[in-house]
Amino acid sequence: VILTIMQELELWYFYSDDCNICNALWPKVQALLSTEYPNINLKKLKASDHLELAGQHRMLSVPGILFFVEGCEHFRANGLVRMEELRQKLNPAYEAYFG
Repeated sequence: VILTIMQELELWYFYSDDCNICNALWPKVQALLSTEYPNINLKKLKASDHLELAGQHRMLSVPGILFFVEGCEHFRANGLVRMEELRQKLNPAYEAYFG
């Protein structure tokens, strides 16, 4: 995964294969973005494969979500993420760009 050039809106999803919450949350995040926010660039990042990147962004636990607007962190979440909270964080930026 090349992470040097960011899209206007980008969401990174850090996960681990042996994380039950990660495995349960990923399909929900993927479905939300594909149906309501199709123009957000979604990257699924296995934490163990991206240790340096996770460390640089202080992603200390999984699942971890980072949402960027024009390369600047706009929202982060770790652990159990409520889909409504994620929607509330994504919607204003998405509407500003694509509304």
